[in-house]
Amino acid sequence: MSKKSAQTSRTERAAAAVREQQREEARRRNLMVGGVVGVLVVALVAGFLWMRANDTSDDVTAPAAGSEYGLTIGPDGAPREVIIYEDFHCVHCADLEERTREDLARFAEAGDVRVEFRTVSFLTDYSMRAANAFKVVLEEAGPEVAKRYHDLLFQNYDKASGSEDGLDDDTLVSLAVDAGAEEDAVRPGIEDLAQREWVDSATQAAQDAGVRGTPTVLLDGEPVSGSTEDIANSLVEALG
Repeated sequence: MSKKSAQTSRTERAAAAVREQQREEARRRNLMVGGVVGVLVVALVAGFLWMRANDTSDDVTAPAAGSEYGLTIGPDGAPREVIIYEDFHCVHCADLEERTREDLARFAEAGDVRVEFRTVSFLTDYSMRAANAFKVVLEEAGPEVAKRYHDLLFQNYDKASGSEDGLDDDTLVSLAVDAGAEEDAVRPGIEDLAQREWVDSATQAAQDAGVRGTPTVLLDGEPVSGSTEDIANSLVEALG
């Protein structure tokens, strides 16, 4: 091989090496960009869900307690009224329920307040499944059993929060039985989402009333704002 040919060959190999390096760098950049975009998408989705779960509006015109989309405790003629919009897959709803469960039950039993719990499906597929199960139990076993079931669903929130899937149908049925329902009466409706339309209608009614996130709490028709601790303290102070 001549000196000129050897030089040309080295030049071509060097150029090929440069091109390969450039292609490798381009692949790395694309992977990095794709990773960043993926992280941003996940963050945006998580942020949207978080905001939807926490964006409680001060402009809510909800109907009074006794609607077709709620479970009520306390007498009709109670001097005070509390309405709570909640999602069974909402961590702040679970926190508020834990903070207020005993106090609201005590005030309701004493006749001081009428409380209505309105279930919505804002967040995940489990939100729908749990709300459906709650309505099935309400229809098949009555309000007292449904209230115990409501409480059990929130008491088991930590087990449901591990994934978007939440509690499986067998667990939803088992908790219903623990609350006092007959398994044969509630299992078909829980597994078949028999009350999906009711959940959809309840959620739409909440949105039409101005509810944008959960928990949304109204005391005598006026929104109670703040953290779940603030809301719980405000309710106890107002009702005590």
